[in-house]
Amino acid sequence: MRRFGRDQRGFVFILALLVMPVFIGYAFIIIDIGRGNNAHADLQVAADSVALAGAAELDGGPDAIDRAKVAMANVTNTVSMLARSGSDMEISLVYEDTGGNEFFVTFLTDMPQRDTTPLTSAFLSANDTTDSTLAEYVYVRAQSRDLDTAFFNPANLLSPTVPIAASAVAMAVSAACDIPPLYICNPFEFDSTGNYVGDQLQNEFQVGNLHGRLIRLHPPGASTQAPGNFGFLSVNGSSSANAINDIFAGNTNPTCYESGVVRTKPGAASAISQGINTRFDIYEGQYNNWNNATKPFPLAPAENVRKGSLPRINGNNIVDCLGNGESATKIVDDHIWVPGVGFNADGINDFAYGLPDNNTMLPPSQGIAGAYIGANSTWNAQTYLDRNYPAYPGGTPIVTTSNSTSDIASMFNGHLPSRYDVYRHEIDTGMNVVRAPGDPADSGDTGEIGLPYCGTEESSPSLDPVSDSDRRVMVAAIIDCTTVGDGGGVNYIPVNSYASIFLSRPMESAGPGVDSTIDVEIVDITGFGGNGTLEEFIREEAILVR
Repeated sequence: MRRFGRDQRGFVFILALLVMPVFIGYAFIIIDIGRGNNAHADLQVAADSVALAGAAELDGGPDAIDRAKVAMANVTNTVSMLARSGSDMEISLVYEDTGGNEFFVTFLTDMPQRDTTPLTSAFLSANDTTDSTLAEYVYVRAQSRDLDTAFFNPANLLSPTVPIAASAVAMAVSAACDIPPLYICNPFEFDSTGNYVGDQLQNEFQVGNLHGRLIRLHPPGASTQAPGNFGFLSVNGSSSANAINDIFAGNTNPTCYESGVVRTKPGAASAISQGINTRFDIYEGQYNNWNNATKPFPLAPAENVRKGSLPRINGNNIVDCLGNGESATKIVDDHIWVPGVGFNADGINDFAYGLPDNNTMLPPSQGIAGAYIGANSTWNAQTYLDRNYPAYPGGTPIVTTSNSTSDIASMFNGHLPSRYDVYRHEIDTGMNVVRAPGDPADSGDTGEIGLPYCGTEESSPSLDPVSDSDRRVMVAAIIDCTTVGDGGGVNYIPVNSYASIFLSRPMESAGPGVDSTIDVEIVDITGFGGNGTLEEFIREEAILVR
């Protein structure tokens, strides 16, 4: 017995039997941890994807939350390993706007400044909103069934269950890239009673109240209500007048502008006219040596540069190239509203007819401070066509004054076209190759033609017109100038939206002593009321903030 008591053989086996339950328990715990991590990762992916889908629709529109819910319901995710076996090994999760759904969703107006601040139920309740115009963030919490653990309680031999959940917060952001550093004041900042309406611009655009309405934008100056209604945005790198002008002429802007806030820059508004006018086949000032390729970027004109200017008649030659100080448009033209004078100020037929102003132009004290704006969409589209196209190539009349309504209707599906509609119609049908009659005292057609000649025929090397993007369409930030105040100088100011604007004519003065203006139609805007044509310039995406 004494010998048996001193014998140590086989003690490892006994010790293994004693600790084996502990090892098995640890193994089950490790397996459960792995399964839990896998399930949590799946739930996090589900929460992230649903939050991103919903946030992409939060554009401030009155139906943004409804659209967000539809978008979230179109996302399907799977969660694995919550159950040990059976059909619940892999669960499909789909958001539904009902109680008891695996996803708890709420829309928030604000988030804590610090990411480390927990999103308590009290915070979520205090910042929850059902108003689509106020919803900035979407909070999503994903939780399906509990995890069935492989580990069991030795006391009762039962396997406990562990709840697993994941949450995410997302918001929509956008940036405008490769656009001119231009901002314009919101023409619909206030309602008829003078109250600020943040989304009135989007609503007015959505119902068509900006269609065909010309906006004459003024810089700050004696003839406008300070601070004017357009200005510049800061750019990265050089912000000299020449550098800004180059961007308006076609150089790449190195700056991407945030969707929410931009930084303004002081500067003389006249500095951009020469750059803008290259888009109209006009090369003046620092661009009058364009044929010597002094600029490292193309100064190509638009495909259609008809603008209401007469060419020079040099013997039997028609010279369409404007420049070297020549006026691009007829001052006091009979289809341009002159401040304090009105239409047809000189009473003389100048034999050139560009895209005209609206029949009634509201003064700066109405509509938009500092700018003239069309009272409605009515403008003389018929007269423009009659004056420039008395006959289609081949002798077939395009329009006749005796049947103007039906002619316009047949060309534009029964709708009064905007200036941009007519401009694009000229390009699409080849009408811009037609030369207007001009002065009947001259032999033959001596009027304006829509084809660019200055940059294509008289340059070396030739500057072919741009066709892949429209050179007479620019993008500008729209600011609620009166509400936020641009204040001059360098300021950080919020953006209402971005808009693509069609240049109806070069940047010129409408009369002696009158500021040069940017005369535009709004083609499209960002936000819920827009048509979605700004994707080329506006990068829109949803991002996770938690």
